[in-house]
Amino acid sequence: MASRASWRRVSAPDVSMYVDELLGVPRSFACGWLAGLLAPVAAMAGVVGGIYLFTKKVPFITELVERDGERHLMVELVEPQQARSLIRRGTEAAQAFGDEIRSELEVEE
Repeated sequence: MASRASWRRVSAPDVSMYVDELLGVPRSFACGWLAGLLAPVAAMAGVVGGIYLFTKKVPFITELVERDGERHLMVELVEPQQARSLIRRGTEAAQAFGDEIRSELEVEE
């Protein structure tokens, strides 16, 4: 008789526990992916903010062309207004380069 009483006390399996275990891996992947995406951006923003706090200038990647025609990239501290104009000029150069590539691809076809 004791065995029949013990069967009555057994409850149905808790499905939420299994669902939580099943969704644990994709959830961990998504959190890791998001952290891996945001952490470098936050670190760069912190570095740029710290430099601006001390110098009132922002670091910007500029191109240096030497006398012999060799080109180099360098990081330079510029005023924020100058950085805006450099971004605008870089955007225009990138668009022109993209247009040039598209026209060459169309000629090849």
